Amino acid sequence: MKKIVFFLVVTGFGFGSIVQAQSGSIKLNRNLKVLRPVAGVDNPVIGVQTPNATVSTKAVLEDPVTAVTKYDLQTNGAVLPHLYRYPDGTMASVATMAHVDNFSDRGTGYNYYNGTSWGTPPSIRIEGVRTGWPSYAPLGANGEIVVTHVSATGPLVICKRDTKGTGAWTETELPPPPDAVGTGMIWAKVVTNGTPRTNIHIISLTGPTANGGALYQGLDGALVYNRSLDGGANWEGWQILDGMTSDEYLGFSADSYAWAEPKGETLAFTYGESWMDQAVMKSTDNGATWTKTVIWPCPYNKWDGGAVTDTFFCVDGTMSAALDNSGKVHVTMGLQRANGHEDGSKYWFPFTDGLLYWNEDMPTWPEVLDTAELNAGGNLIGWVQDTNVWYAQATELAYYYVSMSSFPTMSIDEYNNIFVVWSGVTTLRDADNYMLRHLFGRQWGPLQGAWLNTIIDITGDFLYQWSECVYPVQVPNSYDGNIYTQFQSDIDAGTYIQEAPQGQTEITNNDIIVLTTPKEEFLPVGIKEPGTISFKVSQNTPNPFHGNSIVNISLEKAANLSLTIYSVVGQKVLEINKGSVNSGTHQFMLDGSQLQTGVYFYTVKVNNESVTKKMIVK
Repeated sequence: MKKIVFFLVVTGFGFGSIVQAQSGSIKLNRNLKVLRPVAGVDNPVIGVQTPNATVSTKAVLEDPVTAVTKYDLQTNGAVLPHLYRYPDGTMASVATMAHVDNFSDRGTGYNYYNGTSWGTPPSIRIEGVRTGWPSYAPLGANGEIVVTHVSATGPLVICKRDTKGTGAWTETELPPPPDAVGTGMIWAKVVTNGTPRTNIHIISLTGPTANGGALYQGLDGALVYNRSLDGGANWEGWQILDGMTSDEYLGFSADSYAWAEPKGETLAFTYGESWMDQAVMKSTDNGATWTKTVIWPCPYNKWDGGAVTDTFFCVDGTMSAALDNSGKVHVTMGLQRANGHEDGSKYWFPFTDGLLYWNEDMPTWPEVLDTAELNAGGNLIGWVQDTNVWYAQATELAYYYVSMSSFPTMSIDEYNNIFVVWSGVTTLRDADNYMLRHLFGRQWGPLQGAWLNTIIDITGDFLYQWSECVYPVQVPNSYDGNIYTQFQSDIDAGTYIQEAPQGQTEITNNDIIVLTTPKEEFLPVGIKEPGTISFKVSQNTPNPFHGNSIVNISLEKAANLSLTIYSVVGQKVLEINKGSVNSGTHQFMLDGSQLQTGVYFYTVKVNNESVTKKMIVK
C-alpha cells in the first residue's frame, strides 16, 4: 500500500503539497539529455495540489496538420521559433522532420498558410544536407530565413529566400569561430529586426565534448552571439558576451536559452537550467552592448563533484521570453529539484511540478527557492490541473526530464495581454498506462493587473483527449482575436529519441499541428477559481463494458446536470439531461447494449463547465 502524507499548505488559496514515497531522483546529463534510474533513492513529490476538475474549452474537432515526422524531439528544453504570423494573416511553420526510421532524411519540414489554407504537409526537407532544430524568422521586405545545424562539429546551415511561401531556397553555411578547434555550431536560434528586417541575430552553442565537440575558451558548450546587419551578406563574428564566460560557468546545455521577439532595437534572450543561473541578456542598441540580469542565482554554477550537494529547487531548462510594448522582459520557466553526488553525477526529480514567471520589475530570487514565497510573489502561475496525478505510481510518468508543467511559450499582444501556454501532465493514459500531456494556458490581464484565475486546457476537445501534446510554441505577435500555437502530437507519452527509461519505445508518426484559440477562452467563465472544486466526474465503471456501466458525479452545489455520448468522430449518440439537481452524488447508468462496439466519449456538463472522458463498448 502506498503511503501518503499531507503537509503544510503552501499558498493562501489553499493549495497543498503531497509527499509520496514513490519518486526517486534520476541522474541527469544536460548535454546528452540522457537520464538513468538510481536504485534505492526515495524522495518526496513536490508540487501544488489543485482541483480535480479540468475544464475543456475547445469545441473544434479538427486542426491543420502542417507536417508529419517520425523524429519526435523538437527541443531539448526552451521553445524554438517554429511558427510566425505575418501582418497580412499569412503564417509559416517549421519543424524537425524525418519520414524514415533511421532519420537519415532529417531536416526542416516547412509549410505555409496563404491566408486561406495550409499547404500539403511536406515530404522532403528544405536543406540539401541532413539537419535539425530549425529556427525561423522573417527576412527583408517579404522574405524568410531558417537556421539549422548539422552536428556538434559542423557549421550552421542558413536557408533564405526573398518571398515567403514560394520560390527556391538559397543555402549557405555559417562556420564556428575561427579559433574554435575541434568543435562546430549546434542548437542555434535566430531573430530578426529592422525596417525591413535585414538585421539577423543568432545565438548558438559550440559543440559540447559529450556530443563530439571540444572546449571553447574554457567552456564545454559556449553560448555565443553573432549578428549581420545586411541580411546575412556579412557577419560580425561570434562572441561570448560578458557574464557568460568560463569565469561564471562550466558550459551551457542544449536549448537552455530562448530569444524574445525584438521590439525595435531592443533585444533580449533568457538562459538557464538546473545547474546554472536563470538570467536575461538584454540590449537596447541592436546588439552592440548587452546587460545581464540574474533571475535566479544558482548556487552550483561551477559545481563538478567532490562534495554532495543539498537537494535544491531550481529551474528545469524549459523557458520562454517576451518583450512587452514598453520593452520590459517577461520570462516563464519550469520548476524542478536536483542534487549532486561526490563523483559529479547530477540528478533530477521526475515528480516535481510548477510553472514560474518573472519580469524586470521583480527582484532577483534567492538561491534557496521556496514554493510558498514564489507563489506569494506572483511567480508561481501554472501547475498540474488534476490532483489525481499526485496519486499515480512513479512508473506511470513518461520522462521528458523536466517539470510536470513545462515547455512554456509566451506571447504579448498590442494591449499588453500576456498569454502563456505550457505542456502539463494529465491523468489520461496511453496504451502503456503512461500519463499523457495536454496544453494548458493562462492570461495576464493589464486591466486586472494580475493573472486571471482561469487555466484552460486548449487541447481539451475529442481530437486530443488521448493524445500526447508537447513542444508548444506560440506566434509572438498575436494581434488579432486569437492566439496561434504549434505543437507535436501522437498517441504515446514520452519521446522515442531521448531513449527514456520510461515512455515511448517505438517509432511513431507525430503530427505537427497549428491550433487556433480565441483569446476570450482565457477569460473566467463559471467556477474555475483555484482551490474551489465545483464538481468531480468519475471514469465509467466497468470500462470496457457491454452491459451496464455507471458514471458518478459529485457536486458541491446545486447545478444543471447532463451527460452526452459522442462517437469517435464527434457525432452525438445519446443525451441524458437530469435538469436542475441538488448538491451531492449523482449517477448516470449507461446501457452498452444500445451501442455498437467501439470507442466513445462522454461529456458531463455542469452548468457551463464540462469534463470529457473516454469509454469502450465491447
